[in-house]
Amino acid sequence: MRKSFAAFSALATAAALVLMPGAASADGEENQVDTSGLESSDNNRFIIGYKSSITLQKQGAGVDSVNSVLSKHGVSVEAQREMSTGGKVIELNKGLDKKAAAALLADIAKDPAVEYVEPDVKMFPTWTPSDRYYDYQWHYHRSNVGIDAPTAWNTTRGRGVTVAILDTGITSHPDLNKNVVSGYDMISDSWAAGDGNGRDSNPRDEGDWINANTCGNRYFQSSSWHGTHVAGTVAASANDGGVVGVAPEAKILPVRVLGKCGGYTSDIADGIVWASGGSVWGTSRNYHPASVINMSLGGRSNSCPYTYQRAINTATSNGATVVVAAGNDGRNAWSTTPANCSNVLTIGATDRYGAQSYYSNYGSVVDVSAPGGDTSYRGHGVLSTVNSGRTYPSTSSYAYYQGTSMATPHVAGVAALVKAANPRLSATDVANVIRNSTKRMPGRCWGGSCGTGLVDAGKAVQKAKNTNVRYWW
Repeated sequence: MRKSFAAFSALATAAALVLMPGAASADGEENQVDTSGLESSDNNRFIIGYKSSITLQKQGAGVDSVNSVLSKHGVSVEAQREMSTGGKVIELNKGLDKKAAAALLADIAKDPAVEYVEPDVKMFPTWTPSDRYYDYQWHYHRSNVGIDAPTAWNTTRGRGVTVAILDTGITSHPDLNKNVVSGYDMISDSWAAGDGNGRDSNPRDEGDWINANTCGNRYFQSSSWHGTHVAGTVAASANDGGVVGVAPEAKILPVRVLGKCGGYTSDIADGIVWASGGSVWGTSRNYHPASVINMSLGGRSNSCPYTYQRAINTATSNGATVVVAAGNDGRNAWSTTPANCSNVLTIGATDRYGAQSYYSNYGSVVDVSAPGGDTSYRGHGVLSTVNSGRTYPSTSSYAYYQGTSMATPHVAGVAALVKAANPRLSATDVANVIRNSTKRMPGRCWGGSCGTGLVDAGKAVQKAKNTNVRYWW
């Protein structure tokens, strides 16, 4: 993982609305019926357009015919007015559910005087964050190669969902503090933790810097602030700072499992269980169980260790979707843990051109791909929150990073949006929605398998809204 710092300015984007055509008339001519804007209930305002070739008398007959149709459906016109476009707005005396309203519109369209009929759809401002560095977060909004977060944000921004970040902990940052809930420090080794003790209820990132000739590294290595960067991609708050997260109204549950020279499987497994609301001996209760767990971490293992798999299964049964990084070795991810575990979403990385990133692992265990960036080129990394300290925490800052570690929180954020859009979805449902709503990668997948495609937040949220959940007793 490499990083680079820069200063930026902001840009606003816009979104377009597209309406759909519909049915046929009694005289054999094609009429337009648009039911796409119908709500689930309380549909009571519609626009009816009459054919310009019909005389005023016949238009009057058409209105009489429409009134007859309304009466047949048990409603009447409470108010009406003419429009400058030639249509007529009618407001009914009561609202109809979606099915009843669609049937009414279909019957109105059978009138030979009617050219089109559609709901009088309410429009709302499209939501674009005003954060000053948002324009540089290409990985959210850049056409084809971004995740299309703006489309999803017009429906949900993740409110009511908690995402656990199992990482190096978190530092104070104005873009994060509002969304952070009480987490935990699961690091049992006091030297690795750097805080003078073992496990405790303070998940603050104390810095993972190491001196030369430590843990196999020949040179001094500064603190990465990895967890803070990941947290920012998941859920940096909007309109109050430099960047925005994929799910800017979701909550961040920091669980510190990585310190100096990494982290042990035993600590990470306990962190998975605790994050999902499970009981871990010697720890305090988790009052904010996560619906999504982000694990931008990994190590080499030809199969998923039993300890990992048991913890992941527990989290899944507790309702948490577990999202993990494929790894940055440019090889098949089957030999990387937890990427090779079951009941996880394994994420590969793409660059700014929508191609598989040169470092990204690949293979059949990869479920989907997401922007991971490439800091070889200015502005091509993933921009998020960090700290400016070389060793210990100092002031808040921002930086471009690269890696499947950066791709993974994009998907964890999308999982939060999906869960918020349809809270009844199970952990498995959320994962399946994301797998089945991707878009084609515009660039090459040179490794042979990059999952089902590039994650698409807008499509995923829409699919979540349209997914029916059945309960069996």
